Amino acid sequence: MEAIDPSEIITGEPPRPKPAVVNPWVRLTARLFDYALFFCLVSLIAGRAASVPPFENWVPLEYFAWVPLEALLLWTWGTTPGKWLLKVRLKKGFSKRIDFESALRRSFGVWVKGMGLGIPIINVLCMLASYHRLRVLKTTSWDLQEQVAVFHEAIPKWRFYCVFVLAIIGMIYYSYWKKSL
Repeated sequence: MEAIDPSEIITGEPPRPKPAVVNPWVRLTARLFDYALFFCLVSLIAGRAASVPPFENWVPLEYFAWVPLEALLLWTWGTTPGKWLLKVRLKKGFSKRIDFESALRRSFGVWVKGMGLGIPIINVLCMLASYHRLRVLKTTSWDLQEQVAVFHEAIPKWRFYCVFVLAIIGMIYYSYWKKSL
């Protein structure tokens, strides 16, 4: 029996389409690829002249900087590079793309609730809670709040592994670059 989120009962709105397949690992890999690509671009643009604010160790601001960019990509293109590579689509109602305000709220929700602001240990706890919710309820709180359905097309395993490896390499590169400042 499928669990029902209390907000689905109270709203009285028609139920949104439920995706047939839920794949948290593909979603996480797409996000990590997007972060890695964005962070590497930031490091290339900023060069070695960038300075790290003193509170940077607590809340990595580059994760927050990705929020409006991700919203802009979802609004204009309907996807991000990682989602495009792994054939993940977002839909809101009958629209092919989500509107900018919903995309911004969704991206902010992912940053806060899903990634725990990027704060070590808190982010792991948030990701575990989000993983559990996605496996049990077949949706995340930020997708439910914005009434966004996430769909996965079939992809070959080699494609998933290539994107995953590129994401890890990008994160390692960015980590090395940031420590060298």
